[in-house]
Amino acid sequence: MKNRKLKLVISQINPVVGDVDFNRKQIINIIENNQNADIIVFPEMALVGYPLMDHIYDVLIKEKNIESIEKIKELNSQSIIILGTFTEPQELKGKIQHFYNSAILIEGKDIKYVENKRLLPNYDVFDERRYFSFDTKFEPIEIKGTKVGLLICEDVWDDSYDIKVAENLVNNGAELLIIINASPYHINKFDLRKDLICGKSKKLCVPIVYVNMVGGLDEIVYDGQSFITNKFGQIIFKAKAFEEDISLVEVSIDNPTALEEQDYHIDWREEILNALKLNLYDYFHKSNIFNGVVLGLSGGIDSAFTAYICAKSLGSDNVNAIMMPTRFTSQESLDLAQNLCKNLSINYIIHPIDDLFGAYENSIEKNLGKLPFDIADENLQARIRATILMYYSNKYNWLLVSTGNKSEIGVGYCTLYGDTNGGKNVPGDLLKVQIYEICDYINKNEELIPKGIIERPPTAELRDNQKDSDSLPPYETLDLILEEIVKHGVGSELEHLLEKGIEADTILKVRKLYLNSEYKRRQLVQSIKISESAFGIGRRYPVLKRLKF
Repeated sequence: MKNRKLKLVISQINPVVGDVDFNRKQIINIIENNQNADIIVFPEMALVGYPLMDHIYDVLIKEKNIESIEKIKELNSQSIIILGTFTEPQELKGKIQHFYNSAILIEGKDIKYVENKRLLPNYDVFDERRYFSFDTKFEPIEIKGTKVGLLICEDVWDDSYDIKVAENLVNNGAELLIIINASPYHINKFDLRKDLICGKSKKLCVPIVYVNMVGGLDEIVYDGQSFITNKFGQIIFKAKAFEEDISLVEVSIDNPTALEEQDYHIDWREEILNALKLNLYDYFHKSNIFNGVVLGLSGGIDSAFTAYICAKSLGSDNVNAIMMPTRFTSQESLDLAQNLCKNLSINYIIHPIDDLFGAYENSIEKNLGKLPFDIADENLQARIRATILMYYSNKYNWLLVSTGNKSEIGVGYCTLYGDTNGGKNVPGDLLKVQIYEICDYINKNEELIPKGIIERPPTAELRDNQKDSDSLPPYETLDLILEEIVKHGVGSELEHLLEKGIEADTILKVRKLYLNSEYKRRQLVQSIKISESAFGIGRRYPVLKRLKF
């Protein structure tokens, strides 16, 4: 009776896009330190980073890719290496998409096999059909007496495709499936992957190895959370979330043991905190540009939440919070901001701007005459603050982190070249209500974000006694409407939300604000994507349009 077992190293690594030398050294180090493994598996495009975008056309990148594959082959490893990168075979010469997204299988000093991605996603953050050709091979590879089917990320998400890659591989004899991935995170993404992979594993009666990338790239977060199932669809191994993890796991091909189910669920608030911290950390450190970060504090919840993420991601000593009061800034805001900085042990600077604001007012009155105070004067304060923050950013080489939330961005309740300035927006894919919930979670053991910040009515303090509710519906209502529009498109929200008791006038007001604010969203700094439908890389809407309703 057969009793085949394979020792696999799950290499959940954090590559840097374009830095092929760095990635290669990381890969070689793992190979050299795991010579007792049968197979060492790396994520999709691990050698070059993902998404490489148009850098895939750079001669430098193509040369480094080929050179690095040769150096990995020279190791003459006792283990079989499965490595994700791109290939440019002769068969694709002259085609528009002349690359494959590939899994290279290296045995000894030879490339034994190259498996190419069959299903190419072209939705949300993905744009693979711009670069890659489809492949149509479904032949398993024999590895140490076991027939192994190789898949690349989208190959396993086949519900919406006519081609069923995993099923074809198993029908052709595969006894083990290995999937290499660069699968982006959004809230509860692991649960979706788990249900998909465990379901396929059970249905096809094969163990499945799912190896995912980890790290931050622009708006995207890769959460890792690689895992392995047995043929009963049970998880026998799970890697860490939001950090690198190199693990040796033995997989039984013939005689797996049924296990008691474990709960791998992570609280959605904890997930989001880890995702934001990882993305900001990688942006800061991989760019290797900045000496610290700077943000504007207001005494409100958005800037408080952002300050917390910055402190926990980059260390308190690297965070510089600047309070820029005017005549409209309350003492409560000053006190709450100072208490927050004390709780987080971050650097706190008070830089009043009322004299600058007054100078602008005098100049405007001199040239235009006395005008009523309105939104232009409110926005002027925000733009003065942005100029001061950019000065600190340039003077001390600090990354300016902006603090706008998804609710405000969704309806344009933000000032271009004001509070929207910066290099990275931390809470930009979080609705206001979500930020309140996460801040309560942050304070569960210790009050880091002062209770007064959470309890006070939201206000921009750009005029006397201003409240957000003067201009917007309550955030509980606004967020419901926005979520419906962003997820399902303009039109369906009216019917769905009327059933929940929200007035038609309120829904139509939010819809109009949403449609009229696209020009702002087009110019905003990158937010960190943590939802399925974010304002950013995966969303394409024209600025100029006319939708009648």
